[in-house]
Amino acid sequence: MGWKRELLFFIVLVFCTFLPTFASVPFQPQETPLIIIEVLKQVDTTYAWLSPLIHISTLMLIILLYKDGQKMGRITDIYFGILFLFFALSNNIAVTEQYGLVVITGNFIMFLAVGIFWIWEVYRPKNEYVFQRLSIWRYWVIPFIILAFWFPVGADLGPNFDPLLLLTSSFGITFCPTTPLAIAVLTLIYPKVNMVLLKVTSFVGLIIGLFNLLSLFIMPSYTLWLFTLHTPLILISFYGLVIQNIVSIPTD
Repeated sequence: MGWKRELLFFIVLVFCTFLPTFASVPFQPQETPLIIIEVLKQVDTTYAWLSPLIHISTLMLIILLYKDGQKMGRITDIYFGILFLFFALSNNIAVTEQYGLVVITGNFIMFLAVGIFWIWEVYRPKNEYVFQRLSIWRYWVIPFIILAFWFPVGADLGPNFDPLLLLTSSFGITFCPTTPLAIAVLTLIYPKVNMVLLKVTSFVGLIIGLFNLLSLFIMPSYTLWLFTLHTPLILISFYGLVIQNIVSIPTD
């Protein structure tokens, strides 16, 4: 993808953020944050049973990927591709009690685009999952990955450091805690990475992360702790976008 097409695609993604949310029950625009909350509640209720399975399968995938990335590369691409397609549907389409059928249109399109790029990587692979020794500073993403994987938040949206959440948090069933891991893996194999895939995933992640920053001011009951748990999404997404400018590529 040339830089002009890339720029145009990113402009389209930004435009998607202005698409109106659909609900079968009429609502006022200022109610949109409340609708998003209702949809996310449905995700936690409907798909909570999947969380332990995805936590365990992700850990197994990372271990196998580290041991033999050459064999696990396409499986990794398929795995994340399926997850992002799942997020597009489950995190943005729901039947709620108050608003009926809801479709968060902009997020749906953006998540769908990320999933399609991961699936496309399966057919036109460019990622080389070979983890070589890197400069120590490039491992800064690891503590943030652990925080996102744990996502230690309670029902009151305050801190909850229950170790059980290492198996039952919303990682794997929602976009925000899961995306930092996908981006971080790509940054750890840079420069042998599909840069378009990295940029698209990072760009959408940054948009959603910045929306969470705004939610701190406009969304009822949104807490400072919940925003803190979204800092891995913001920081790692930004890093994925600028990595070409801050990481020097060794020359032979």
